[in-house]
Amino acid sequence: MKGFLQRLFGGDGPSDKTPAQPEFASPPEIKPFSHGLVRIPALNFFGPHTASPNGRFHLIWLDRNPDGTTGGHRYEGHGTWSLLTDGGATLATGRLERPQDGHVADNGTFILSDWMFGDGLNGRLCAFRADGQKLLEREFSANLGSSGISIDGRFAICQTAHAPGSPESNRHFLFDLEMGQEIASWMQETGWTNTYEVDSVNRSVVLVGQEDERVGYGFDGEMLDRDGWQRGRIAIGDIDVIRHVAESLEHNPSSDLRAAILAGLDVALTTGEGWKQARALRIRGEMHERAGELEAAIEAYDQALTIDPQVGVARKLAKLQQPKSPKDAKASTTKRSRFEKQAQRFGIEHEVVQLDGGGNDWRFHRSDAYKPVELAVLDHYHAEGWHGCAAEGGLILTLIKAASFKALPVRHADTFIEALYAKNVAFPEDRFEHSELLAAIEQASPDQIERNWAVIAASAGDTPRFYPRVQRDHVVGLFNCLGGSGLRPIAELFAAASYDLRAGWPDLTLWRDDEVRFVEVKAPGDSMHASQARLISTVLVPLGLRVGLTEVRPA
Repeated sequence: MKGFLQRLFGGDGPSDKTPAQPEFASPPEIKPFSHGLVRIPALNFFGPHTASPNGRFHLIWLDRNPDGTTGGHRYEGHGTWSLLTDGGATLATGRLERPQDGHVADNGTFILSDWMFGDGLNGRLCAFRADGQKLLEREFSANLGSSGISIDGRFAICQTAHAPGSPESNRHFLFDLEMGQEIASWMQETGWTNTYEVDSVNRSVVLVGQEDERVGYGFDGEMLDRDGWQRGRIAIGDIDVIRHVAESLEHNPSSDLRAAILAGLDVALTTGEGWKQARALRIRGEMHERAGELEAAIEAYDQALTIDPQVGVARKLAKLQQPKSPKDAKASTTKRSRFEKQAQRFGIEHEVVQLDGGGNDWRFHRSDAYKPVELAVLDHYHAEGWHGCAAEGGLILTLIKAASFKALPVRHADTFIEALYAKNVAFPEDRFEHSELLAAIEQASPDQIERNWAVIAASAGDTPRFYPRVQRDHVVGLFNCLGGSGLRPIAELFAAASYDLRAGWPDLTLWRDDEVRFVEVKAPGDSMHASQARLISTVLVPLGLRVGLTEVRPA
């Protein structure tokens, strides 16, 4: 490879192009590999390659310095490109800082993205004639994504990635290469584009995206069939499109469009992740509210807050639930705090604990040192006879790990248990079946927990490396209370989505006699997060475990 680069360019200085070189006696062999890579033995070349649709031109490039020793992100050392004929003649060669994503047309006109040196969010699109003469150079204040060129070489298009604060973020740009100028640009709203089909005659371009979705745009930057595209996206539960359409309607939509939106929301609720489900319920509630269907709106808002307390409808719900008359107001109960409402929504206990302090510093006894609020609340429960640990999910995840192996391999002392359950490990021998791990939990003994705890704690001294608040007595005490039969149901639900369920565990895990209790602590100004809501509503409550939300107030 170094020989190929030096044969083309010799020295290290940047150069736009070098003269054409003669053809080989016979067309050079091009051996294809995966991911668009080829080997050309006659040129001692291995790297990315693309050919024109008619097969007459071949474009190759390397994102490496001239010595071939450094590739990818760097601060100096230009990469190279070459345009070849089908007979092997080199029509032109040149250098760009970091050449990427080449495309060549039937007349030999070609484009390359230049990812540029350094750390900034920027990129450059360059277009050349077949003789290497530059037709266009356009720099962007955003990284470049995909690009394409028309078959006749007259037009090119590219897409930029997200770049906070840049006016060129998340946009498509269309260029007339004969004129050497931009002719249109538009905001990306169809997702990431994989390939482009540019029609020079009809002056349109088809963006081909995920799952081969095809969306047409005119050369004026306008989508050709926006209504059809929106209805298609609504039908598959695209929450962003549904939200945009719903918010753009000044009044209630037609019955057909309303039915289509509600059906799309059903799809999002069935197939989407938690955050998407909460947004879908918010949109549904807003539609019901606009239509005067207040009971249905209340139900949708309430369900949304159960999934994600920060979905943004708490005030809407409170307003709809306000008493309708002075008589109703007198009959209503004492005003409840937002944490009490959230606890009721989740079906968990609510308790108010008064502590001395505020902000980040709290204490249970006035003689105590100030500490984080969860530790101060733990002191409160210690006074009531509870044992416990303030480590969020650190304790239960460590216990699941200690119980999942009859003998935990030393190499996994610091491996996260979510990675082991997700089989996100390097070697086949470490991809354990869930049934095997869960069976070990069912049969776990105190001696097994002690042995595996010694392995887990060894690298950090006397705690797990990543959970310094977890101690031996916590792990042993919780296991003695839960036992293998009590721990297995928790582990089974965790195993189904270990990475999703590693976060959101309540602040405190408590045990006393044969009872286990999980407590989420909230100080003034705190709020419930979606991960906490998900874990409480999908793991702890369904298993019948005792769960509470403790609201801290200044004494």
